Amino acid sequence: RQARDADELAVLVDRAGDLTRAELESRVAPAAEWRRGDPLAALLASGRLLGADLGTANGRERRYLLVDSYARFAAAFGPDMMARVSATDGETMRDAADVVPEALRMPALTARAARREVLARWLSLAGPVSIEEARARYDFDARWIERRFEEWERKGILVRGTFGGERAVTRWCSRRVLEQARRRELAQARKQIEAVSLDRFARYLQRWQHLTPRSRLTGPDASVEALAQLHGLARPAELWEREYLPLRVEQYDPDSIARRAASGALVWAAEAPSDASGMQKVGRIRFFERGTGRQWLGEPVADAMLSEQARAVRDALVTYGASFTADLAVVTGLGPQATRDALRMLVAAGLVTNDTLSALRDVVRWKSVLPPRRGNEPDPARWLPADFTPSANRPVVQRRVNLRRLPKWKRPDREEASSWGGRWSLVHAPGMLGIQRDPQELAERIARQWLTRYGIVSRDWWRRERPAIGWREIYHELKRLEFRGEVQRGYFVAGLAGAQFALPEAVEMLRASGDDSESAVVAMSTSDPANVYTLPLALGVAANPHARPRGAGATIVTVGGRIVLTAEGRGARLRVAENASSDDVREAAQALAHKLAGRQRGGHRRDIVVETIDGERAVGSRWAEALREAGYRDMGTGLRWFAGV
Repeated sequence: RQARDADELAVLVDRAGDLTRAELESRVAPAAEWRRGDPLAALLASGRLLGADLGTANGRERRYLLVDSYARFAAAFGPDMMARVSATDGETMRDAADVVPEALRMPALTARAARREVLARWLSLAGPVSIEEARARYDFDARWIERRFEEWERKGILVRGTFGGERAVTRWCSRRVLEQARRRELAQARKQIEAVSLDRFARYLQRWQHLTPRSRLTGPDASVEALAQLHGLARPAELWEREYLPLRVEQYDPDSIARRAASGALVWAAEAPSDASGMQKVGRIRFFERGTGRQWLGEPVADAMLSEQARAVRDALVTYGASFTADLAVVTGLGPQATRDALRMLVAAGLVTNDTLSALRDVVRWKSVLPPRRGNEPDPARWLPADFTPSANRPVVQRRVNLRRLPKWKRPDREEASSWGGRWSLVHAPGMLGIQRDPQELAERIARQWLTRYGIVSRDWWRRERPAIGWREIYHELKRLEFRGEVQRGYFVAGLAGAQFALPEAVEMLRASGDDSESAVVAMSTSDPANVYTLPLALGVAANPHARPRGAGATIVTVGGRIVLTAEGRGARLRVAENASSDDVREAAQALAHKLAGRQRGGHRRDIVVETIDGERAVGSRWAEALREAGYRDMGTGLRWFAGV
């Protein structure tokens, strides 16, 4: 900082303790900024600034200090060295008794305390210094200086390290100065990053999460690696193996994930519903490593939301531990159907998991013989008189069950041996949740997982995933990682809210995403974690009108990160972006057909029938020719993709 008047210069001199003539002049602002003449000349003329020849390892050197600090330096260097000082002009030496008032010449500190004070003030502004450099400043004993440095290092005032080009020389630096230098360095790094558009960010995230053809994972552990990037993320159970994982792996291998789950390293659990209506079916499922559930799972649901059979099965697991389906049926006395109904409810409530993936598939496909009664459904016998007594073993119903909607009944003695296999266990158990950790450590784990998943983290990810830890704690941990040099902070993507933190390799990939040499075509579900168009954007950023197609099976197709095509109703209704070209629509239509027809995952293939495009009949649309070039054929008023061709 530079002083504009004598008072500001006096503050700077008092903060440093003592200064050379060059150091003093460097602290004076340019003449154009002076308020009342030359600050240095005014401070010397007032008698507030003195010059003294202090001892150094190389002899004496002229230093300038405030008259208020005279007693401190006299105690540190001895009254003989401070017997003569310069005043008024800073050059002419005079007796200290003639210049310094008697009240300011009286020593107030011991020699040791005065030396500590002089050394501490210099270190607070000097930057990294070695013991030899400290002796070149003050003629103090080297061993005494080293002991002071080590003492202040233990107290957290100084930091020891190798600074500069001389790696063999140990230096100490004030922690405050080091933090200030780091902040300035980070500020310069942030200025080098220019915020990119959401389309470019979408292109980057598709590469980061391995959705583009060139970035897809290969190898025996590719499926496990793809799932590890998505740990802790809750998504619809039926879409994990149908949409998300096959899109990221060249040849998706469900057996590798099943083996990891059977080993106990991987856990799956449903997201707890907010009310009783969410207990009717298994909603969203998340995968996470055993022992890390505490950072992703919330509080368990209340017992009032569970049926009597579900509570009985839950109590059996509490008493006997992990158990097979048959064991639970024996312990609770429930039949096979009732036991499975109870397990499905416990899974939907996020209370129970299994060590196999086949059990998860069974639970998702399971349907009760009788439909469960809704929580808001009125009493079916409310129309009967209050004193009515039904006949024995003859319940009264208000309506009949639609037999066409009942699941196909199977004889219990002919069930497949592999059905509902594996052992069931409680999700909110110490082994699943992990040891009790402090919120700061949990927040750091979530921050690192988000950096692995997205590369660039902002508050929008917390709004999307809602982990068990608040955004404030995660934000503080991201700042800690920034000060450690592990991440960078800046405004990388236009539209994302608040401060943004990114890994260095993610920033490089984001910069490289501006290259249009590879405009990959990607067809994904709207609920895919790589879909950035569903994020709530900041004010002033226009949302894409095609970003939110309706329906559970809605799909978006991007070309180079830009939305070109959206599909609803399994391709029955298409919408095309306004700025799309015929080539983009042709490539997007081919990618959509390959995705919906089942060719990506090698499953059951089904034809695709496009009925409307932008609300018009498909064959009459201006994009009909582009779809014909993509392989669609005319069929009445629509266009059909034959999966078997």
